[in-house]
Amino acid sequence: MKGKRNQTKMQRGMYYIDPNQGSPADAILVYCDFTAAPKTCLSPLHPQVPMTAWLKDSGTNSSFHWLSSMEKGFQFEYPGPDVVQMRFLRLNSRLTSQNIIYSCQPGNKQRPGEREVKFLADTQRQSYLGTLRDCVSSEELDSGERRDSGFQFESEDLNLLPLRDLAVFGSSDLTQEFGFTVGPVCFS
Repeated sequence: MKGKRNQTKMQRGMYYIDPNQGSPADAILVYCDFTAAPKTCLSPLHPQVPMTAWLKDSGTNSSFHWLSSMEKGFQFEYPGPDVVQMRFLRLNSRLTSQNIIYSCQPGNKQRPGEREVKFLADTQRQSYLGTLRDCVSSEELDSGERRDSGFQFESEDLNLLPLRDLAVFGSSDLTQEFGFTVGPVCFS
């Protein structure tokens, strides 16, 4: 007679993992998804970059302004993993990804005018370059007009993510309020 196997199906959710398989005392809390494309995700400490007129006090020079160098600005931090744990998490992965959502203040919309934005890689020596649309006041959004837009990053160079900072090109004449939502960095 054959016995029944007791199989525990792993669910999506929060788990403590220990990538370096040393002491369980340095295990880190991560979100794991065990579906068709399994992944392990680390959330940023502050996922919401506040909605404000980030460039209004940036001076008269048109240049890139890093979020971390602005008043009330900060770099993106990811609590939990130390350098060793991150190294082992990367060694056990083949791909990394992360999303960021750019948002205009409620009641505003994105217009055709564009400006460049840089996203600082984890190496702190490289950055991704993108464009975002300026925010303008709007009584109501017409169909096809957006208040939010997203940036999706994916790389086989596992040292580029997570993102650490962002810079927007502009000068003090840009007074619209905007913000960002920084998604988790996922390793698969």
